[in-house]
Amino acid sequence: MNKHNHKNVKHIKEYIYLDNIEVNSILAQFEDGIPKVIEEIKQSTETNAVGTAHKMSNGVSGGVNLGAKGEASFNGEYEANNSDTNSEMYQEAISTVYHDYAVNIMTKELDDASLLKTTTKQPEGAFVQLTSSFNIIDPMTISSNIGDEMVSFLLSFDTTNDDLSNAKKGFNLITNFGKLLNNLFPNSILLSTNNALTIAEKDNFRMNESQLKSLVLANRKITILGKIESIISENDLNSGLISEGLLNNPVALTTLMPKFSFFLLSSFGLIKKDDRLVKPIAIYFE
Repeated sequence: MNKHNHKNVKHIKEYIYLDNIEVNSILAQFEDGIPKVIEEIKQSTETNAVGTAHKMSNGVSGGVNLGAKGEASFNGEYEANNSDTNSEMYQEAISTVYHDYAVNIMTKELDDASLLKTTTKQPEGAFVQLTSSFNIIDPMTISSNIGDEMVSFLLSFDTTNDDLSNAKKGFNLITNFGKLLNNLFPNSILLSTNNALTIAEKDNFRMNESQLKSLVLANRKITILGKIESIISENDLNSGLISEGLLNNPVALTTLMPKFSFFLLSSFGLIKKDDRLVKPIAIYFE
């Protein structure tokens, strides 16, 4: 029988992506944003230190008789050590936990100011917190070249078999698609969710490439906290209008590759008309 009280179950967020610069920028625009984060960290570390000191004191007084002088000496030494430990904990918290606390404070500040929306049907510039099933696309992984020997091994076919030849063509097509995506979306990971495409900077992930591969198999819902940068229109996905615009307006060359990028994604069913393009601030599971 489970004796744990379900009301006390703690839900731990698993942050897989964090844009620290964006978090700090948003917090700085709220008068007490950053001070709130620092105060929350300070209170947390002080509470942990006091709790540890109380347990240690009870253990000493209840289990070992040092005499009045010995106990006073120990307590004085412990308090000094505890002060050093508390200082180290505080510094470590500032450097390693700051941004996790900051996301919570930032989310609350945006929500309190009625700036945070939970649906995709929002205008450009809106802050959103979207929870959805997802597909993750890593162009670098897709573009990894698979040699003929590897294809033969994977499929266990003879190298002269027609089926193997067709399989090689299929793998080559996938690889070339990945290379094209990698050129169009360099140093990025794409997350396709309900009515949105999130373009995330690879360097901000807290997972390496091998770990990111595990997310391809994940069935959990993901939460993306970010900002809507633009909205896909029908013209953005019309290759005919793109080429026609180039003939009538050479300046349209500046929009050719961006529009082609999203036309390509739509061709593979990764985006559609009215989808939102999201710049992520934080991505996590909970």
